[in-house]
Amino acid sequence: MNDRDWCASVQHEQRIIQALQEVSEPTPAKVRKTLNSLGYIDERIHGLKQDGKTTRFYLDLRESGGRLCEAGLAAGEETDVTVCTVPATGAFAVTETKEQP
Repeated sequence: MNDRDWCASVQHEQRIIQALQEVSEPTPAKVRKTLNSLGYIDERIHGLKQDGKTTRFYLDLRESGGRLCEAGLAAGEETDVTVCTVPATGAFAVTETKEQP
């Protein structure tokens, strides 16, 4: 990933975590609605899947040749979002998740 993607990922992660921590029962529908309220369109939201009391999801944030995506776990106070990468072009498919440097 390029420096621009790394920088953008931090901003996305902070705002997503803050918003999803407020969702008391994070069902896929509530997570989608929250992400939509932050400006993420449905075409960019992937893999919404409920797992017990949590919901997992991916956000496709590619633009201008970037490879940025975010892998999220909506779980109230335990919500977490991690940077991941996808091919710069073509269908959305997560290739790896990464820790921030």
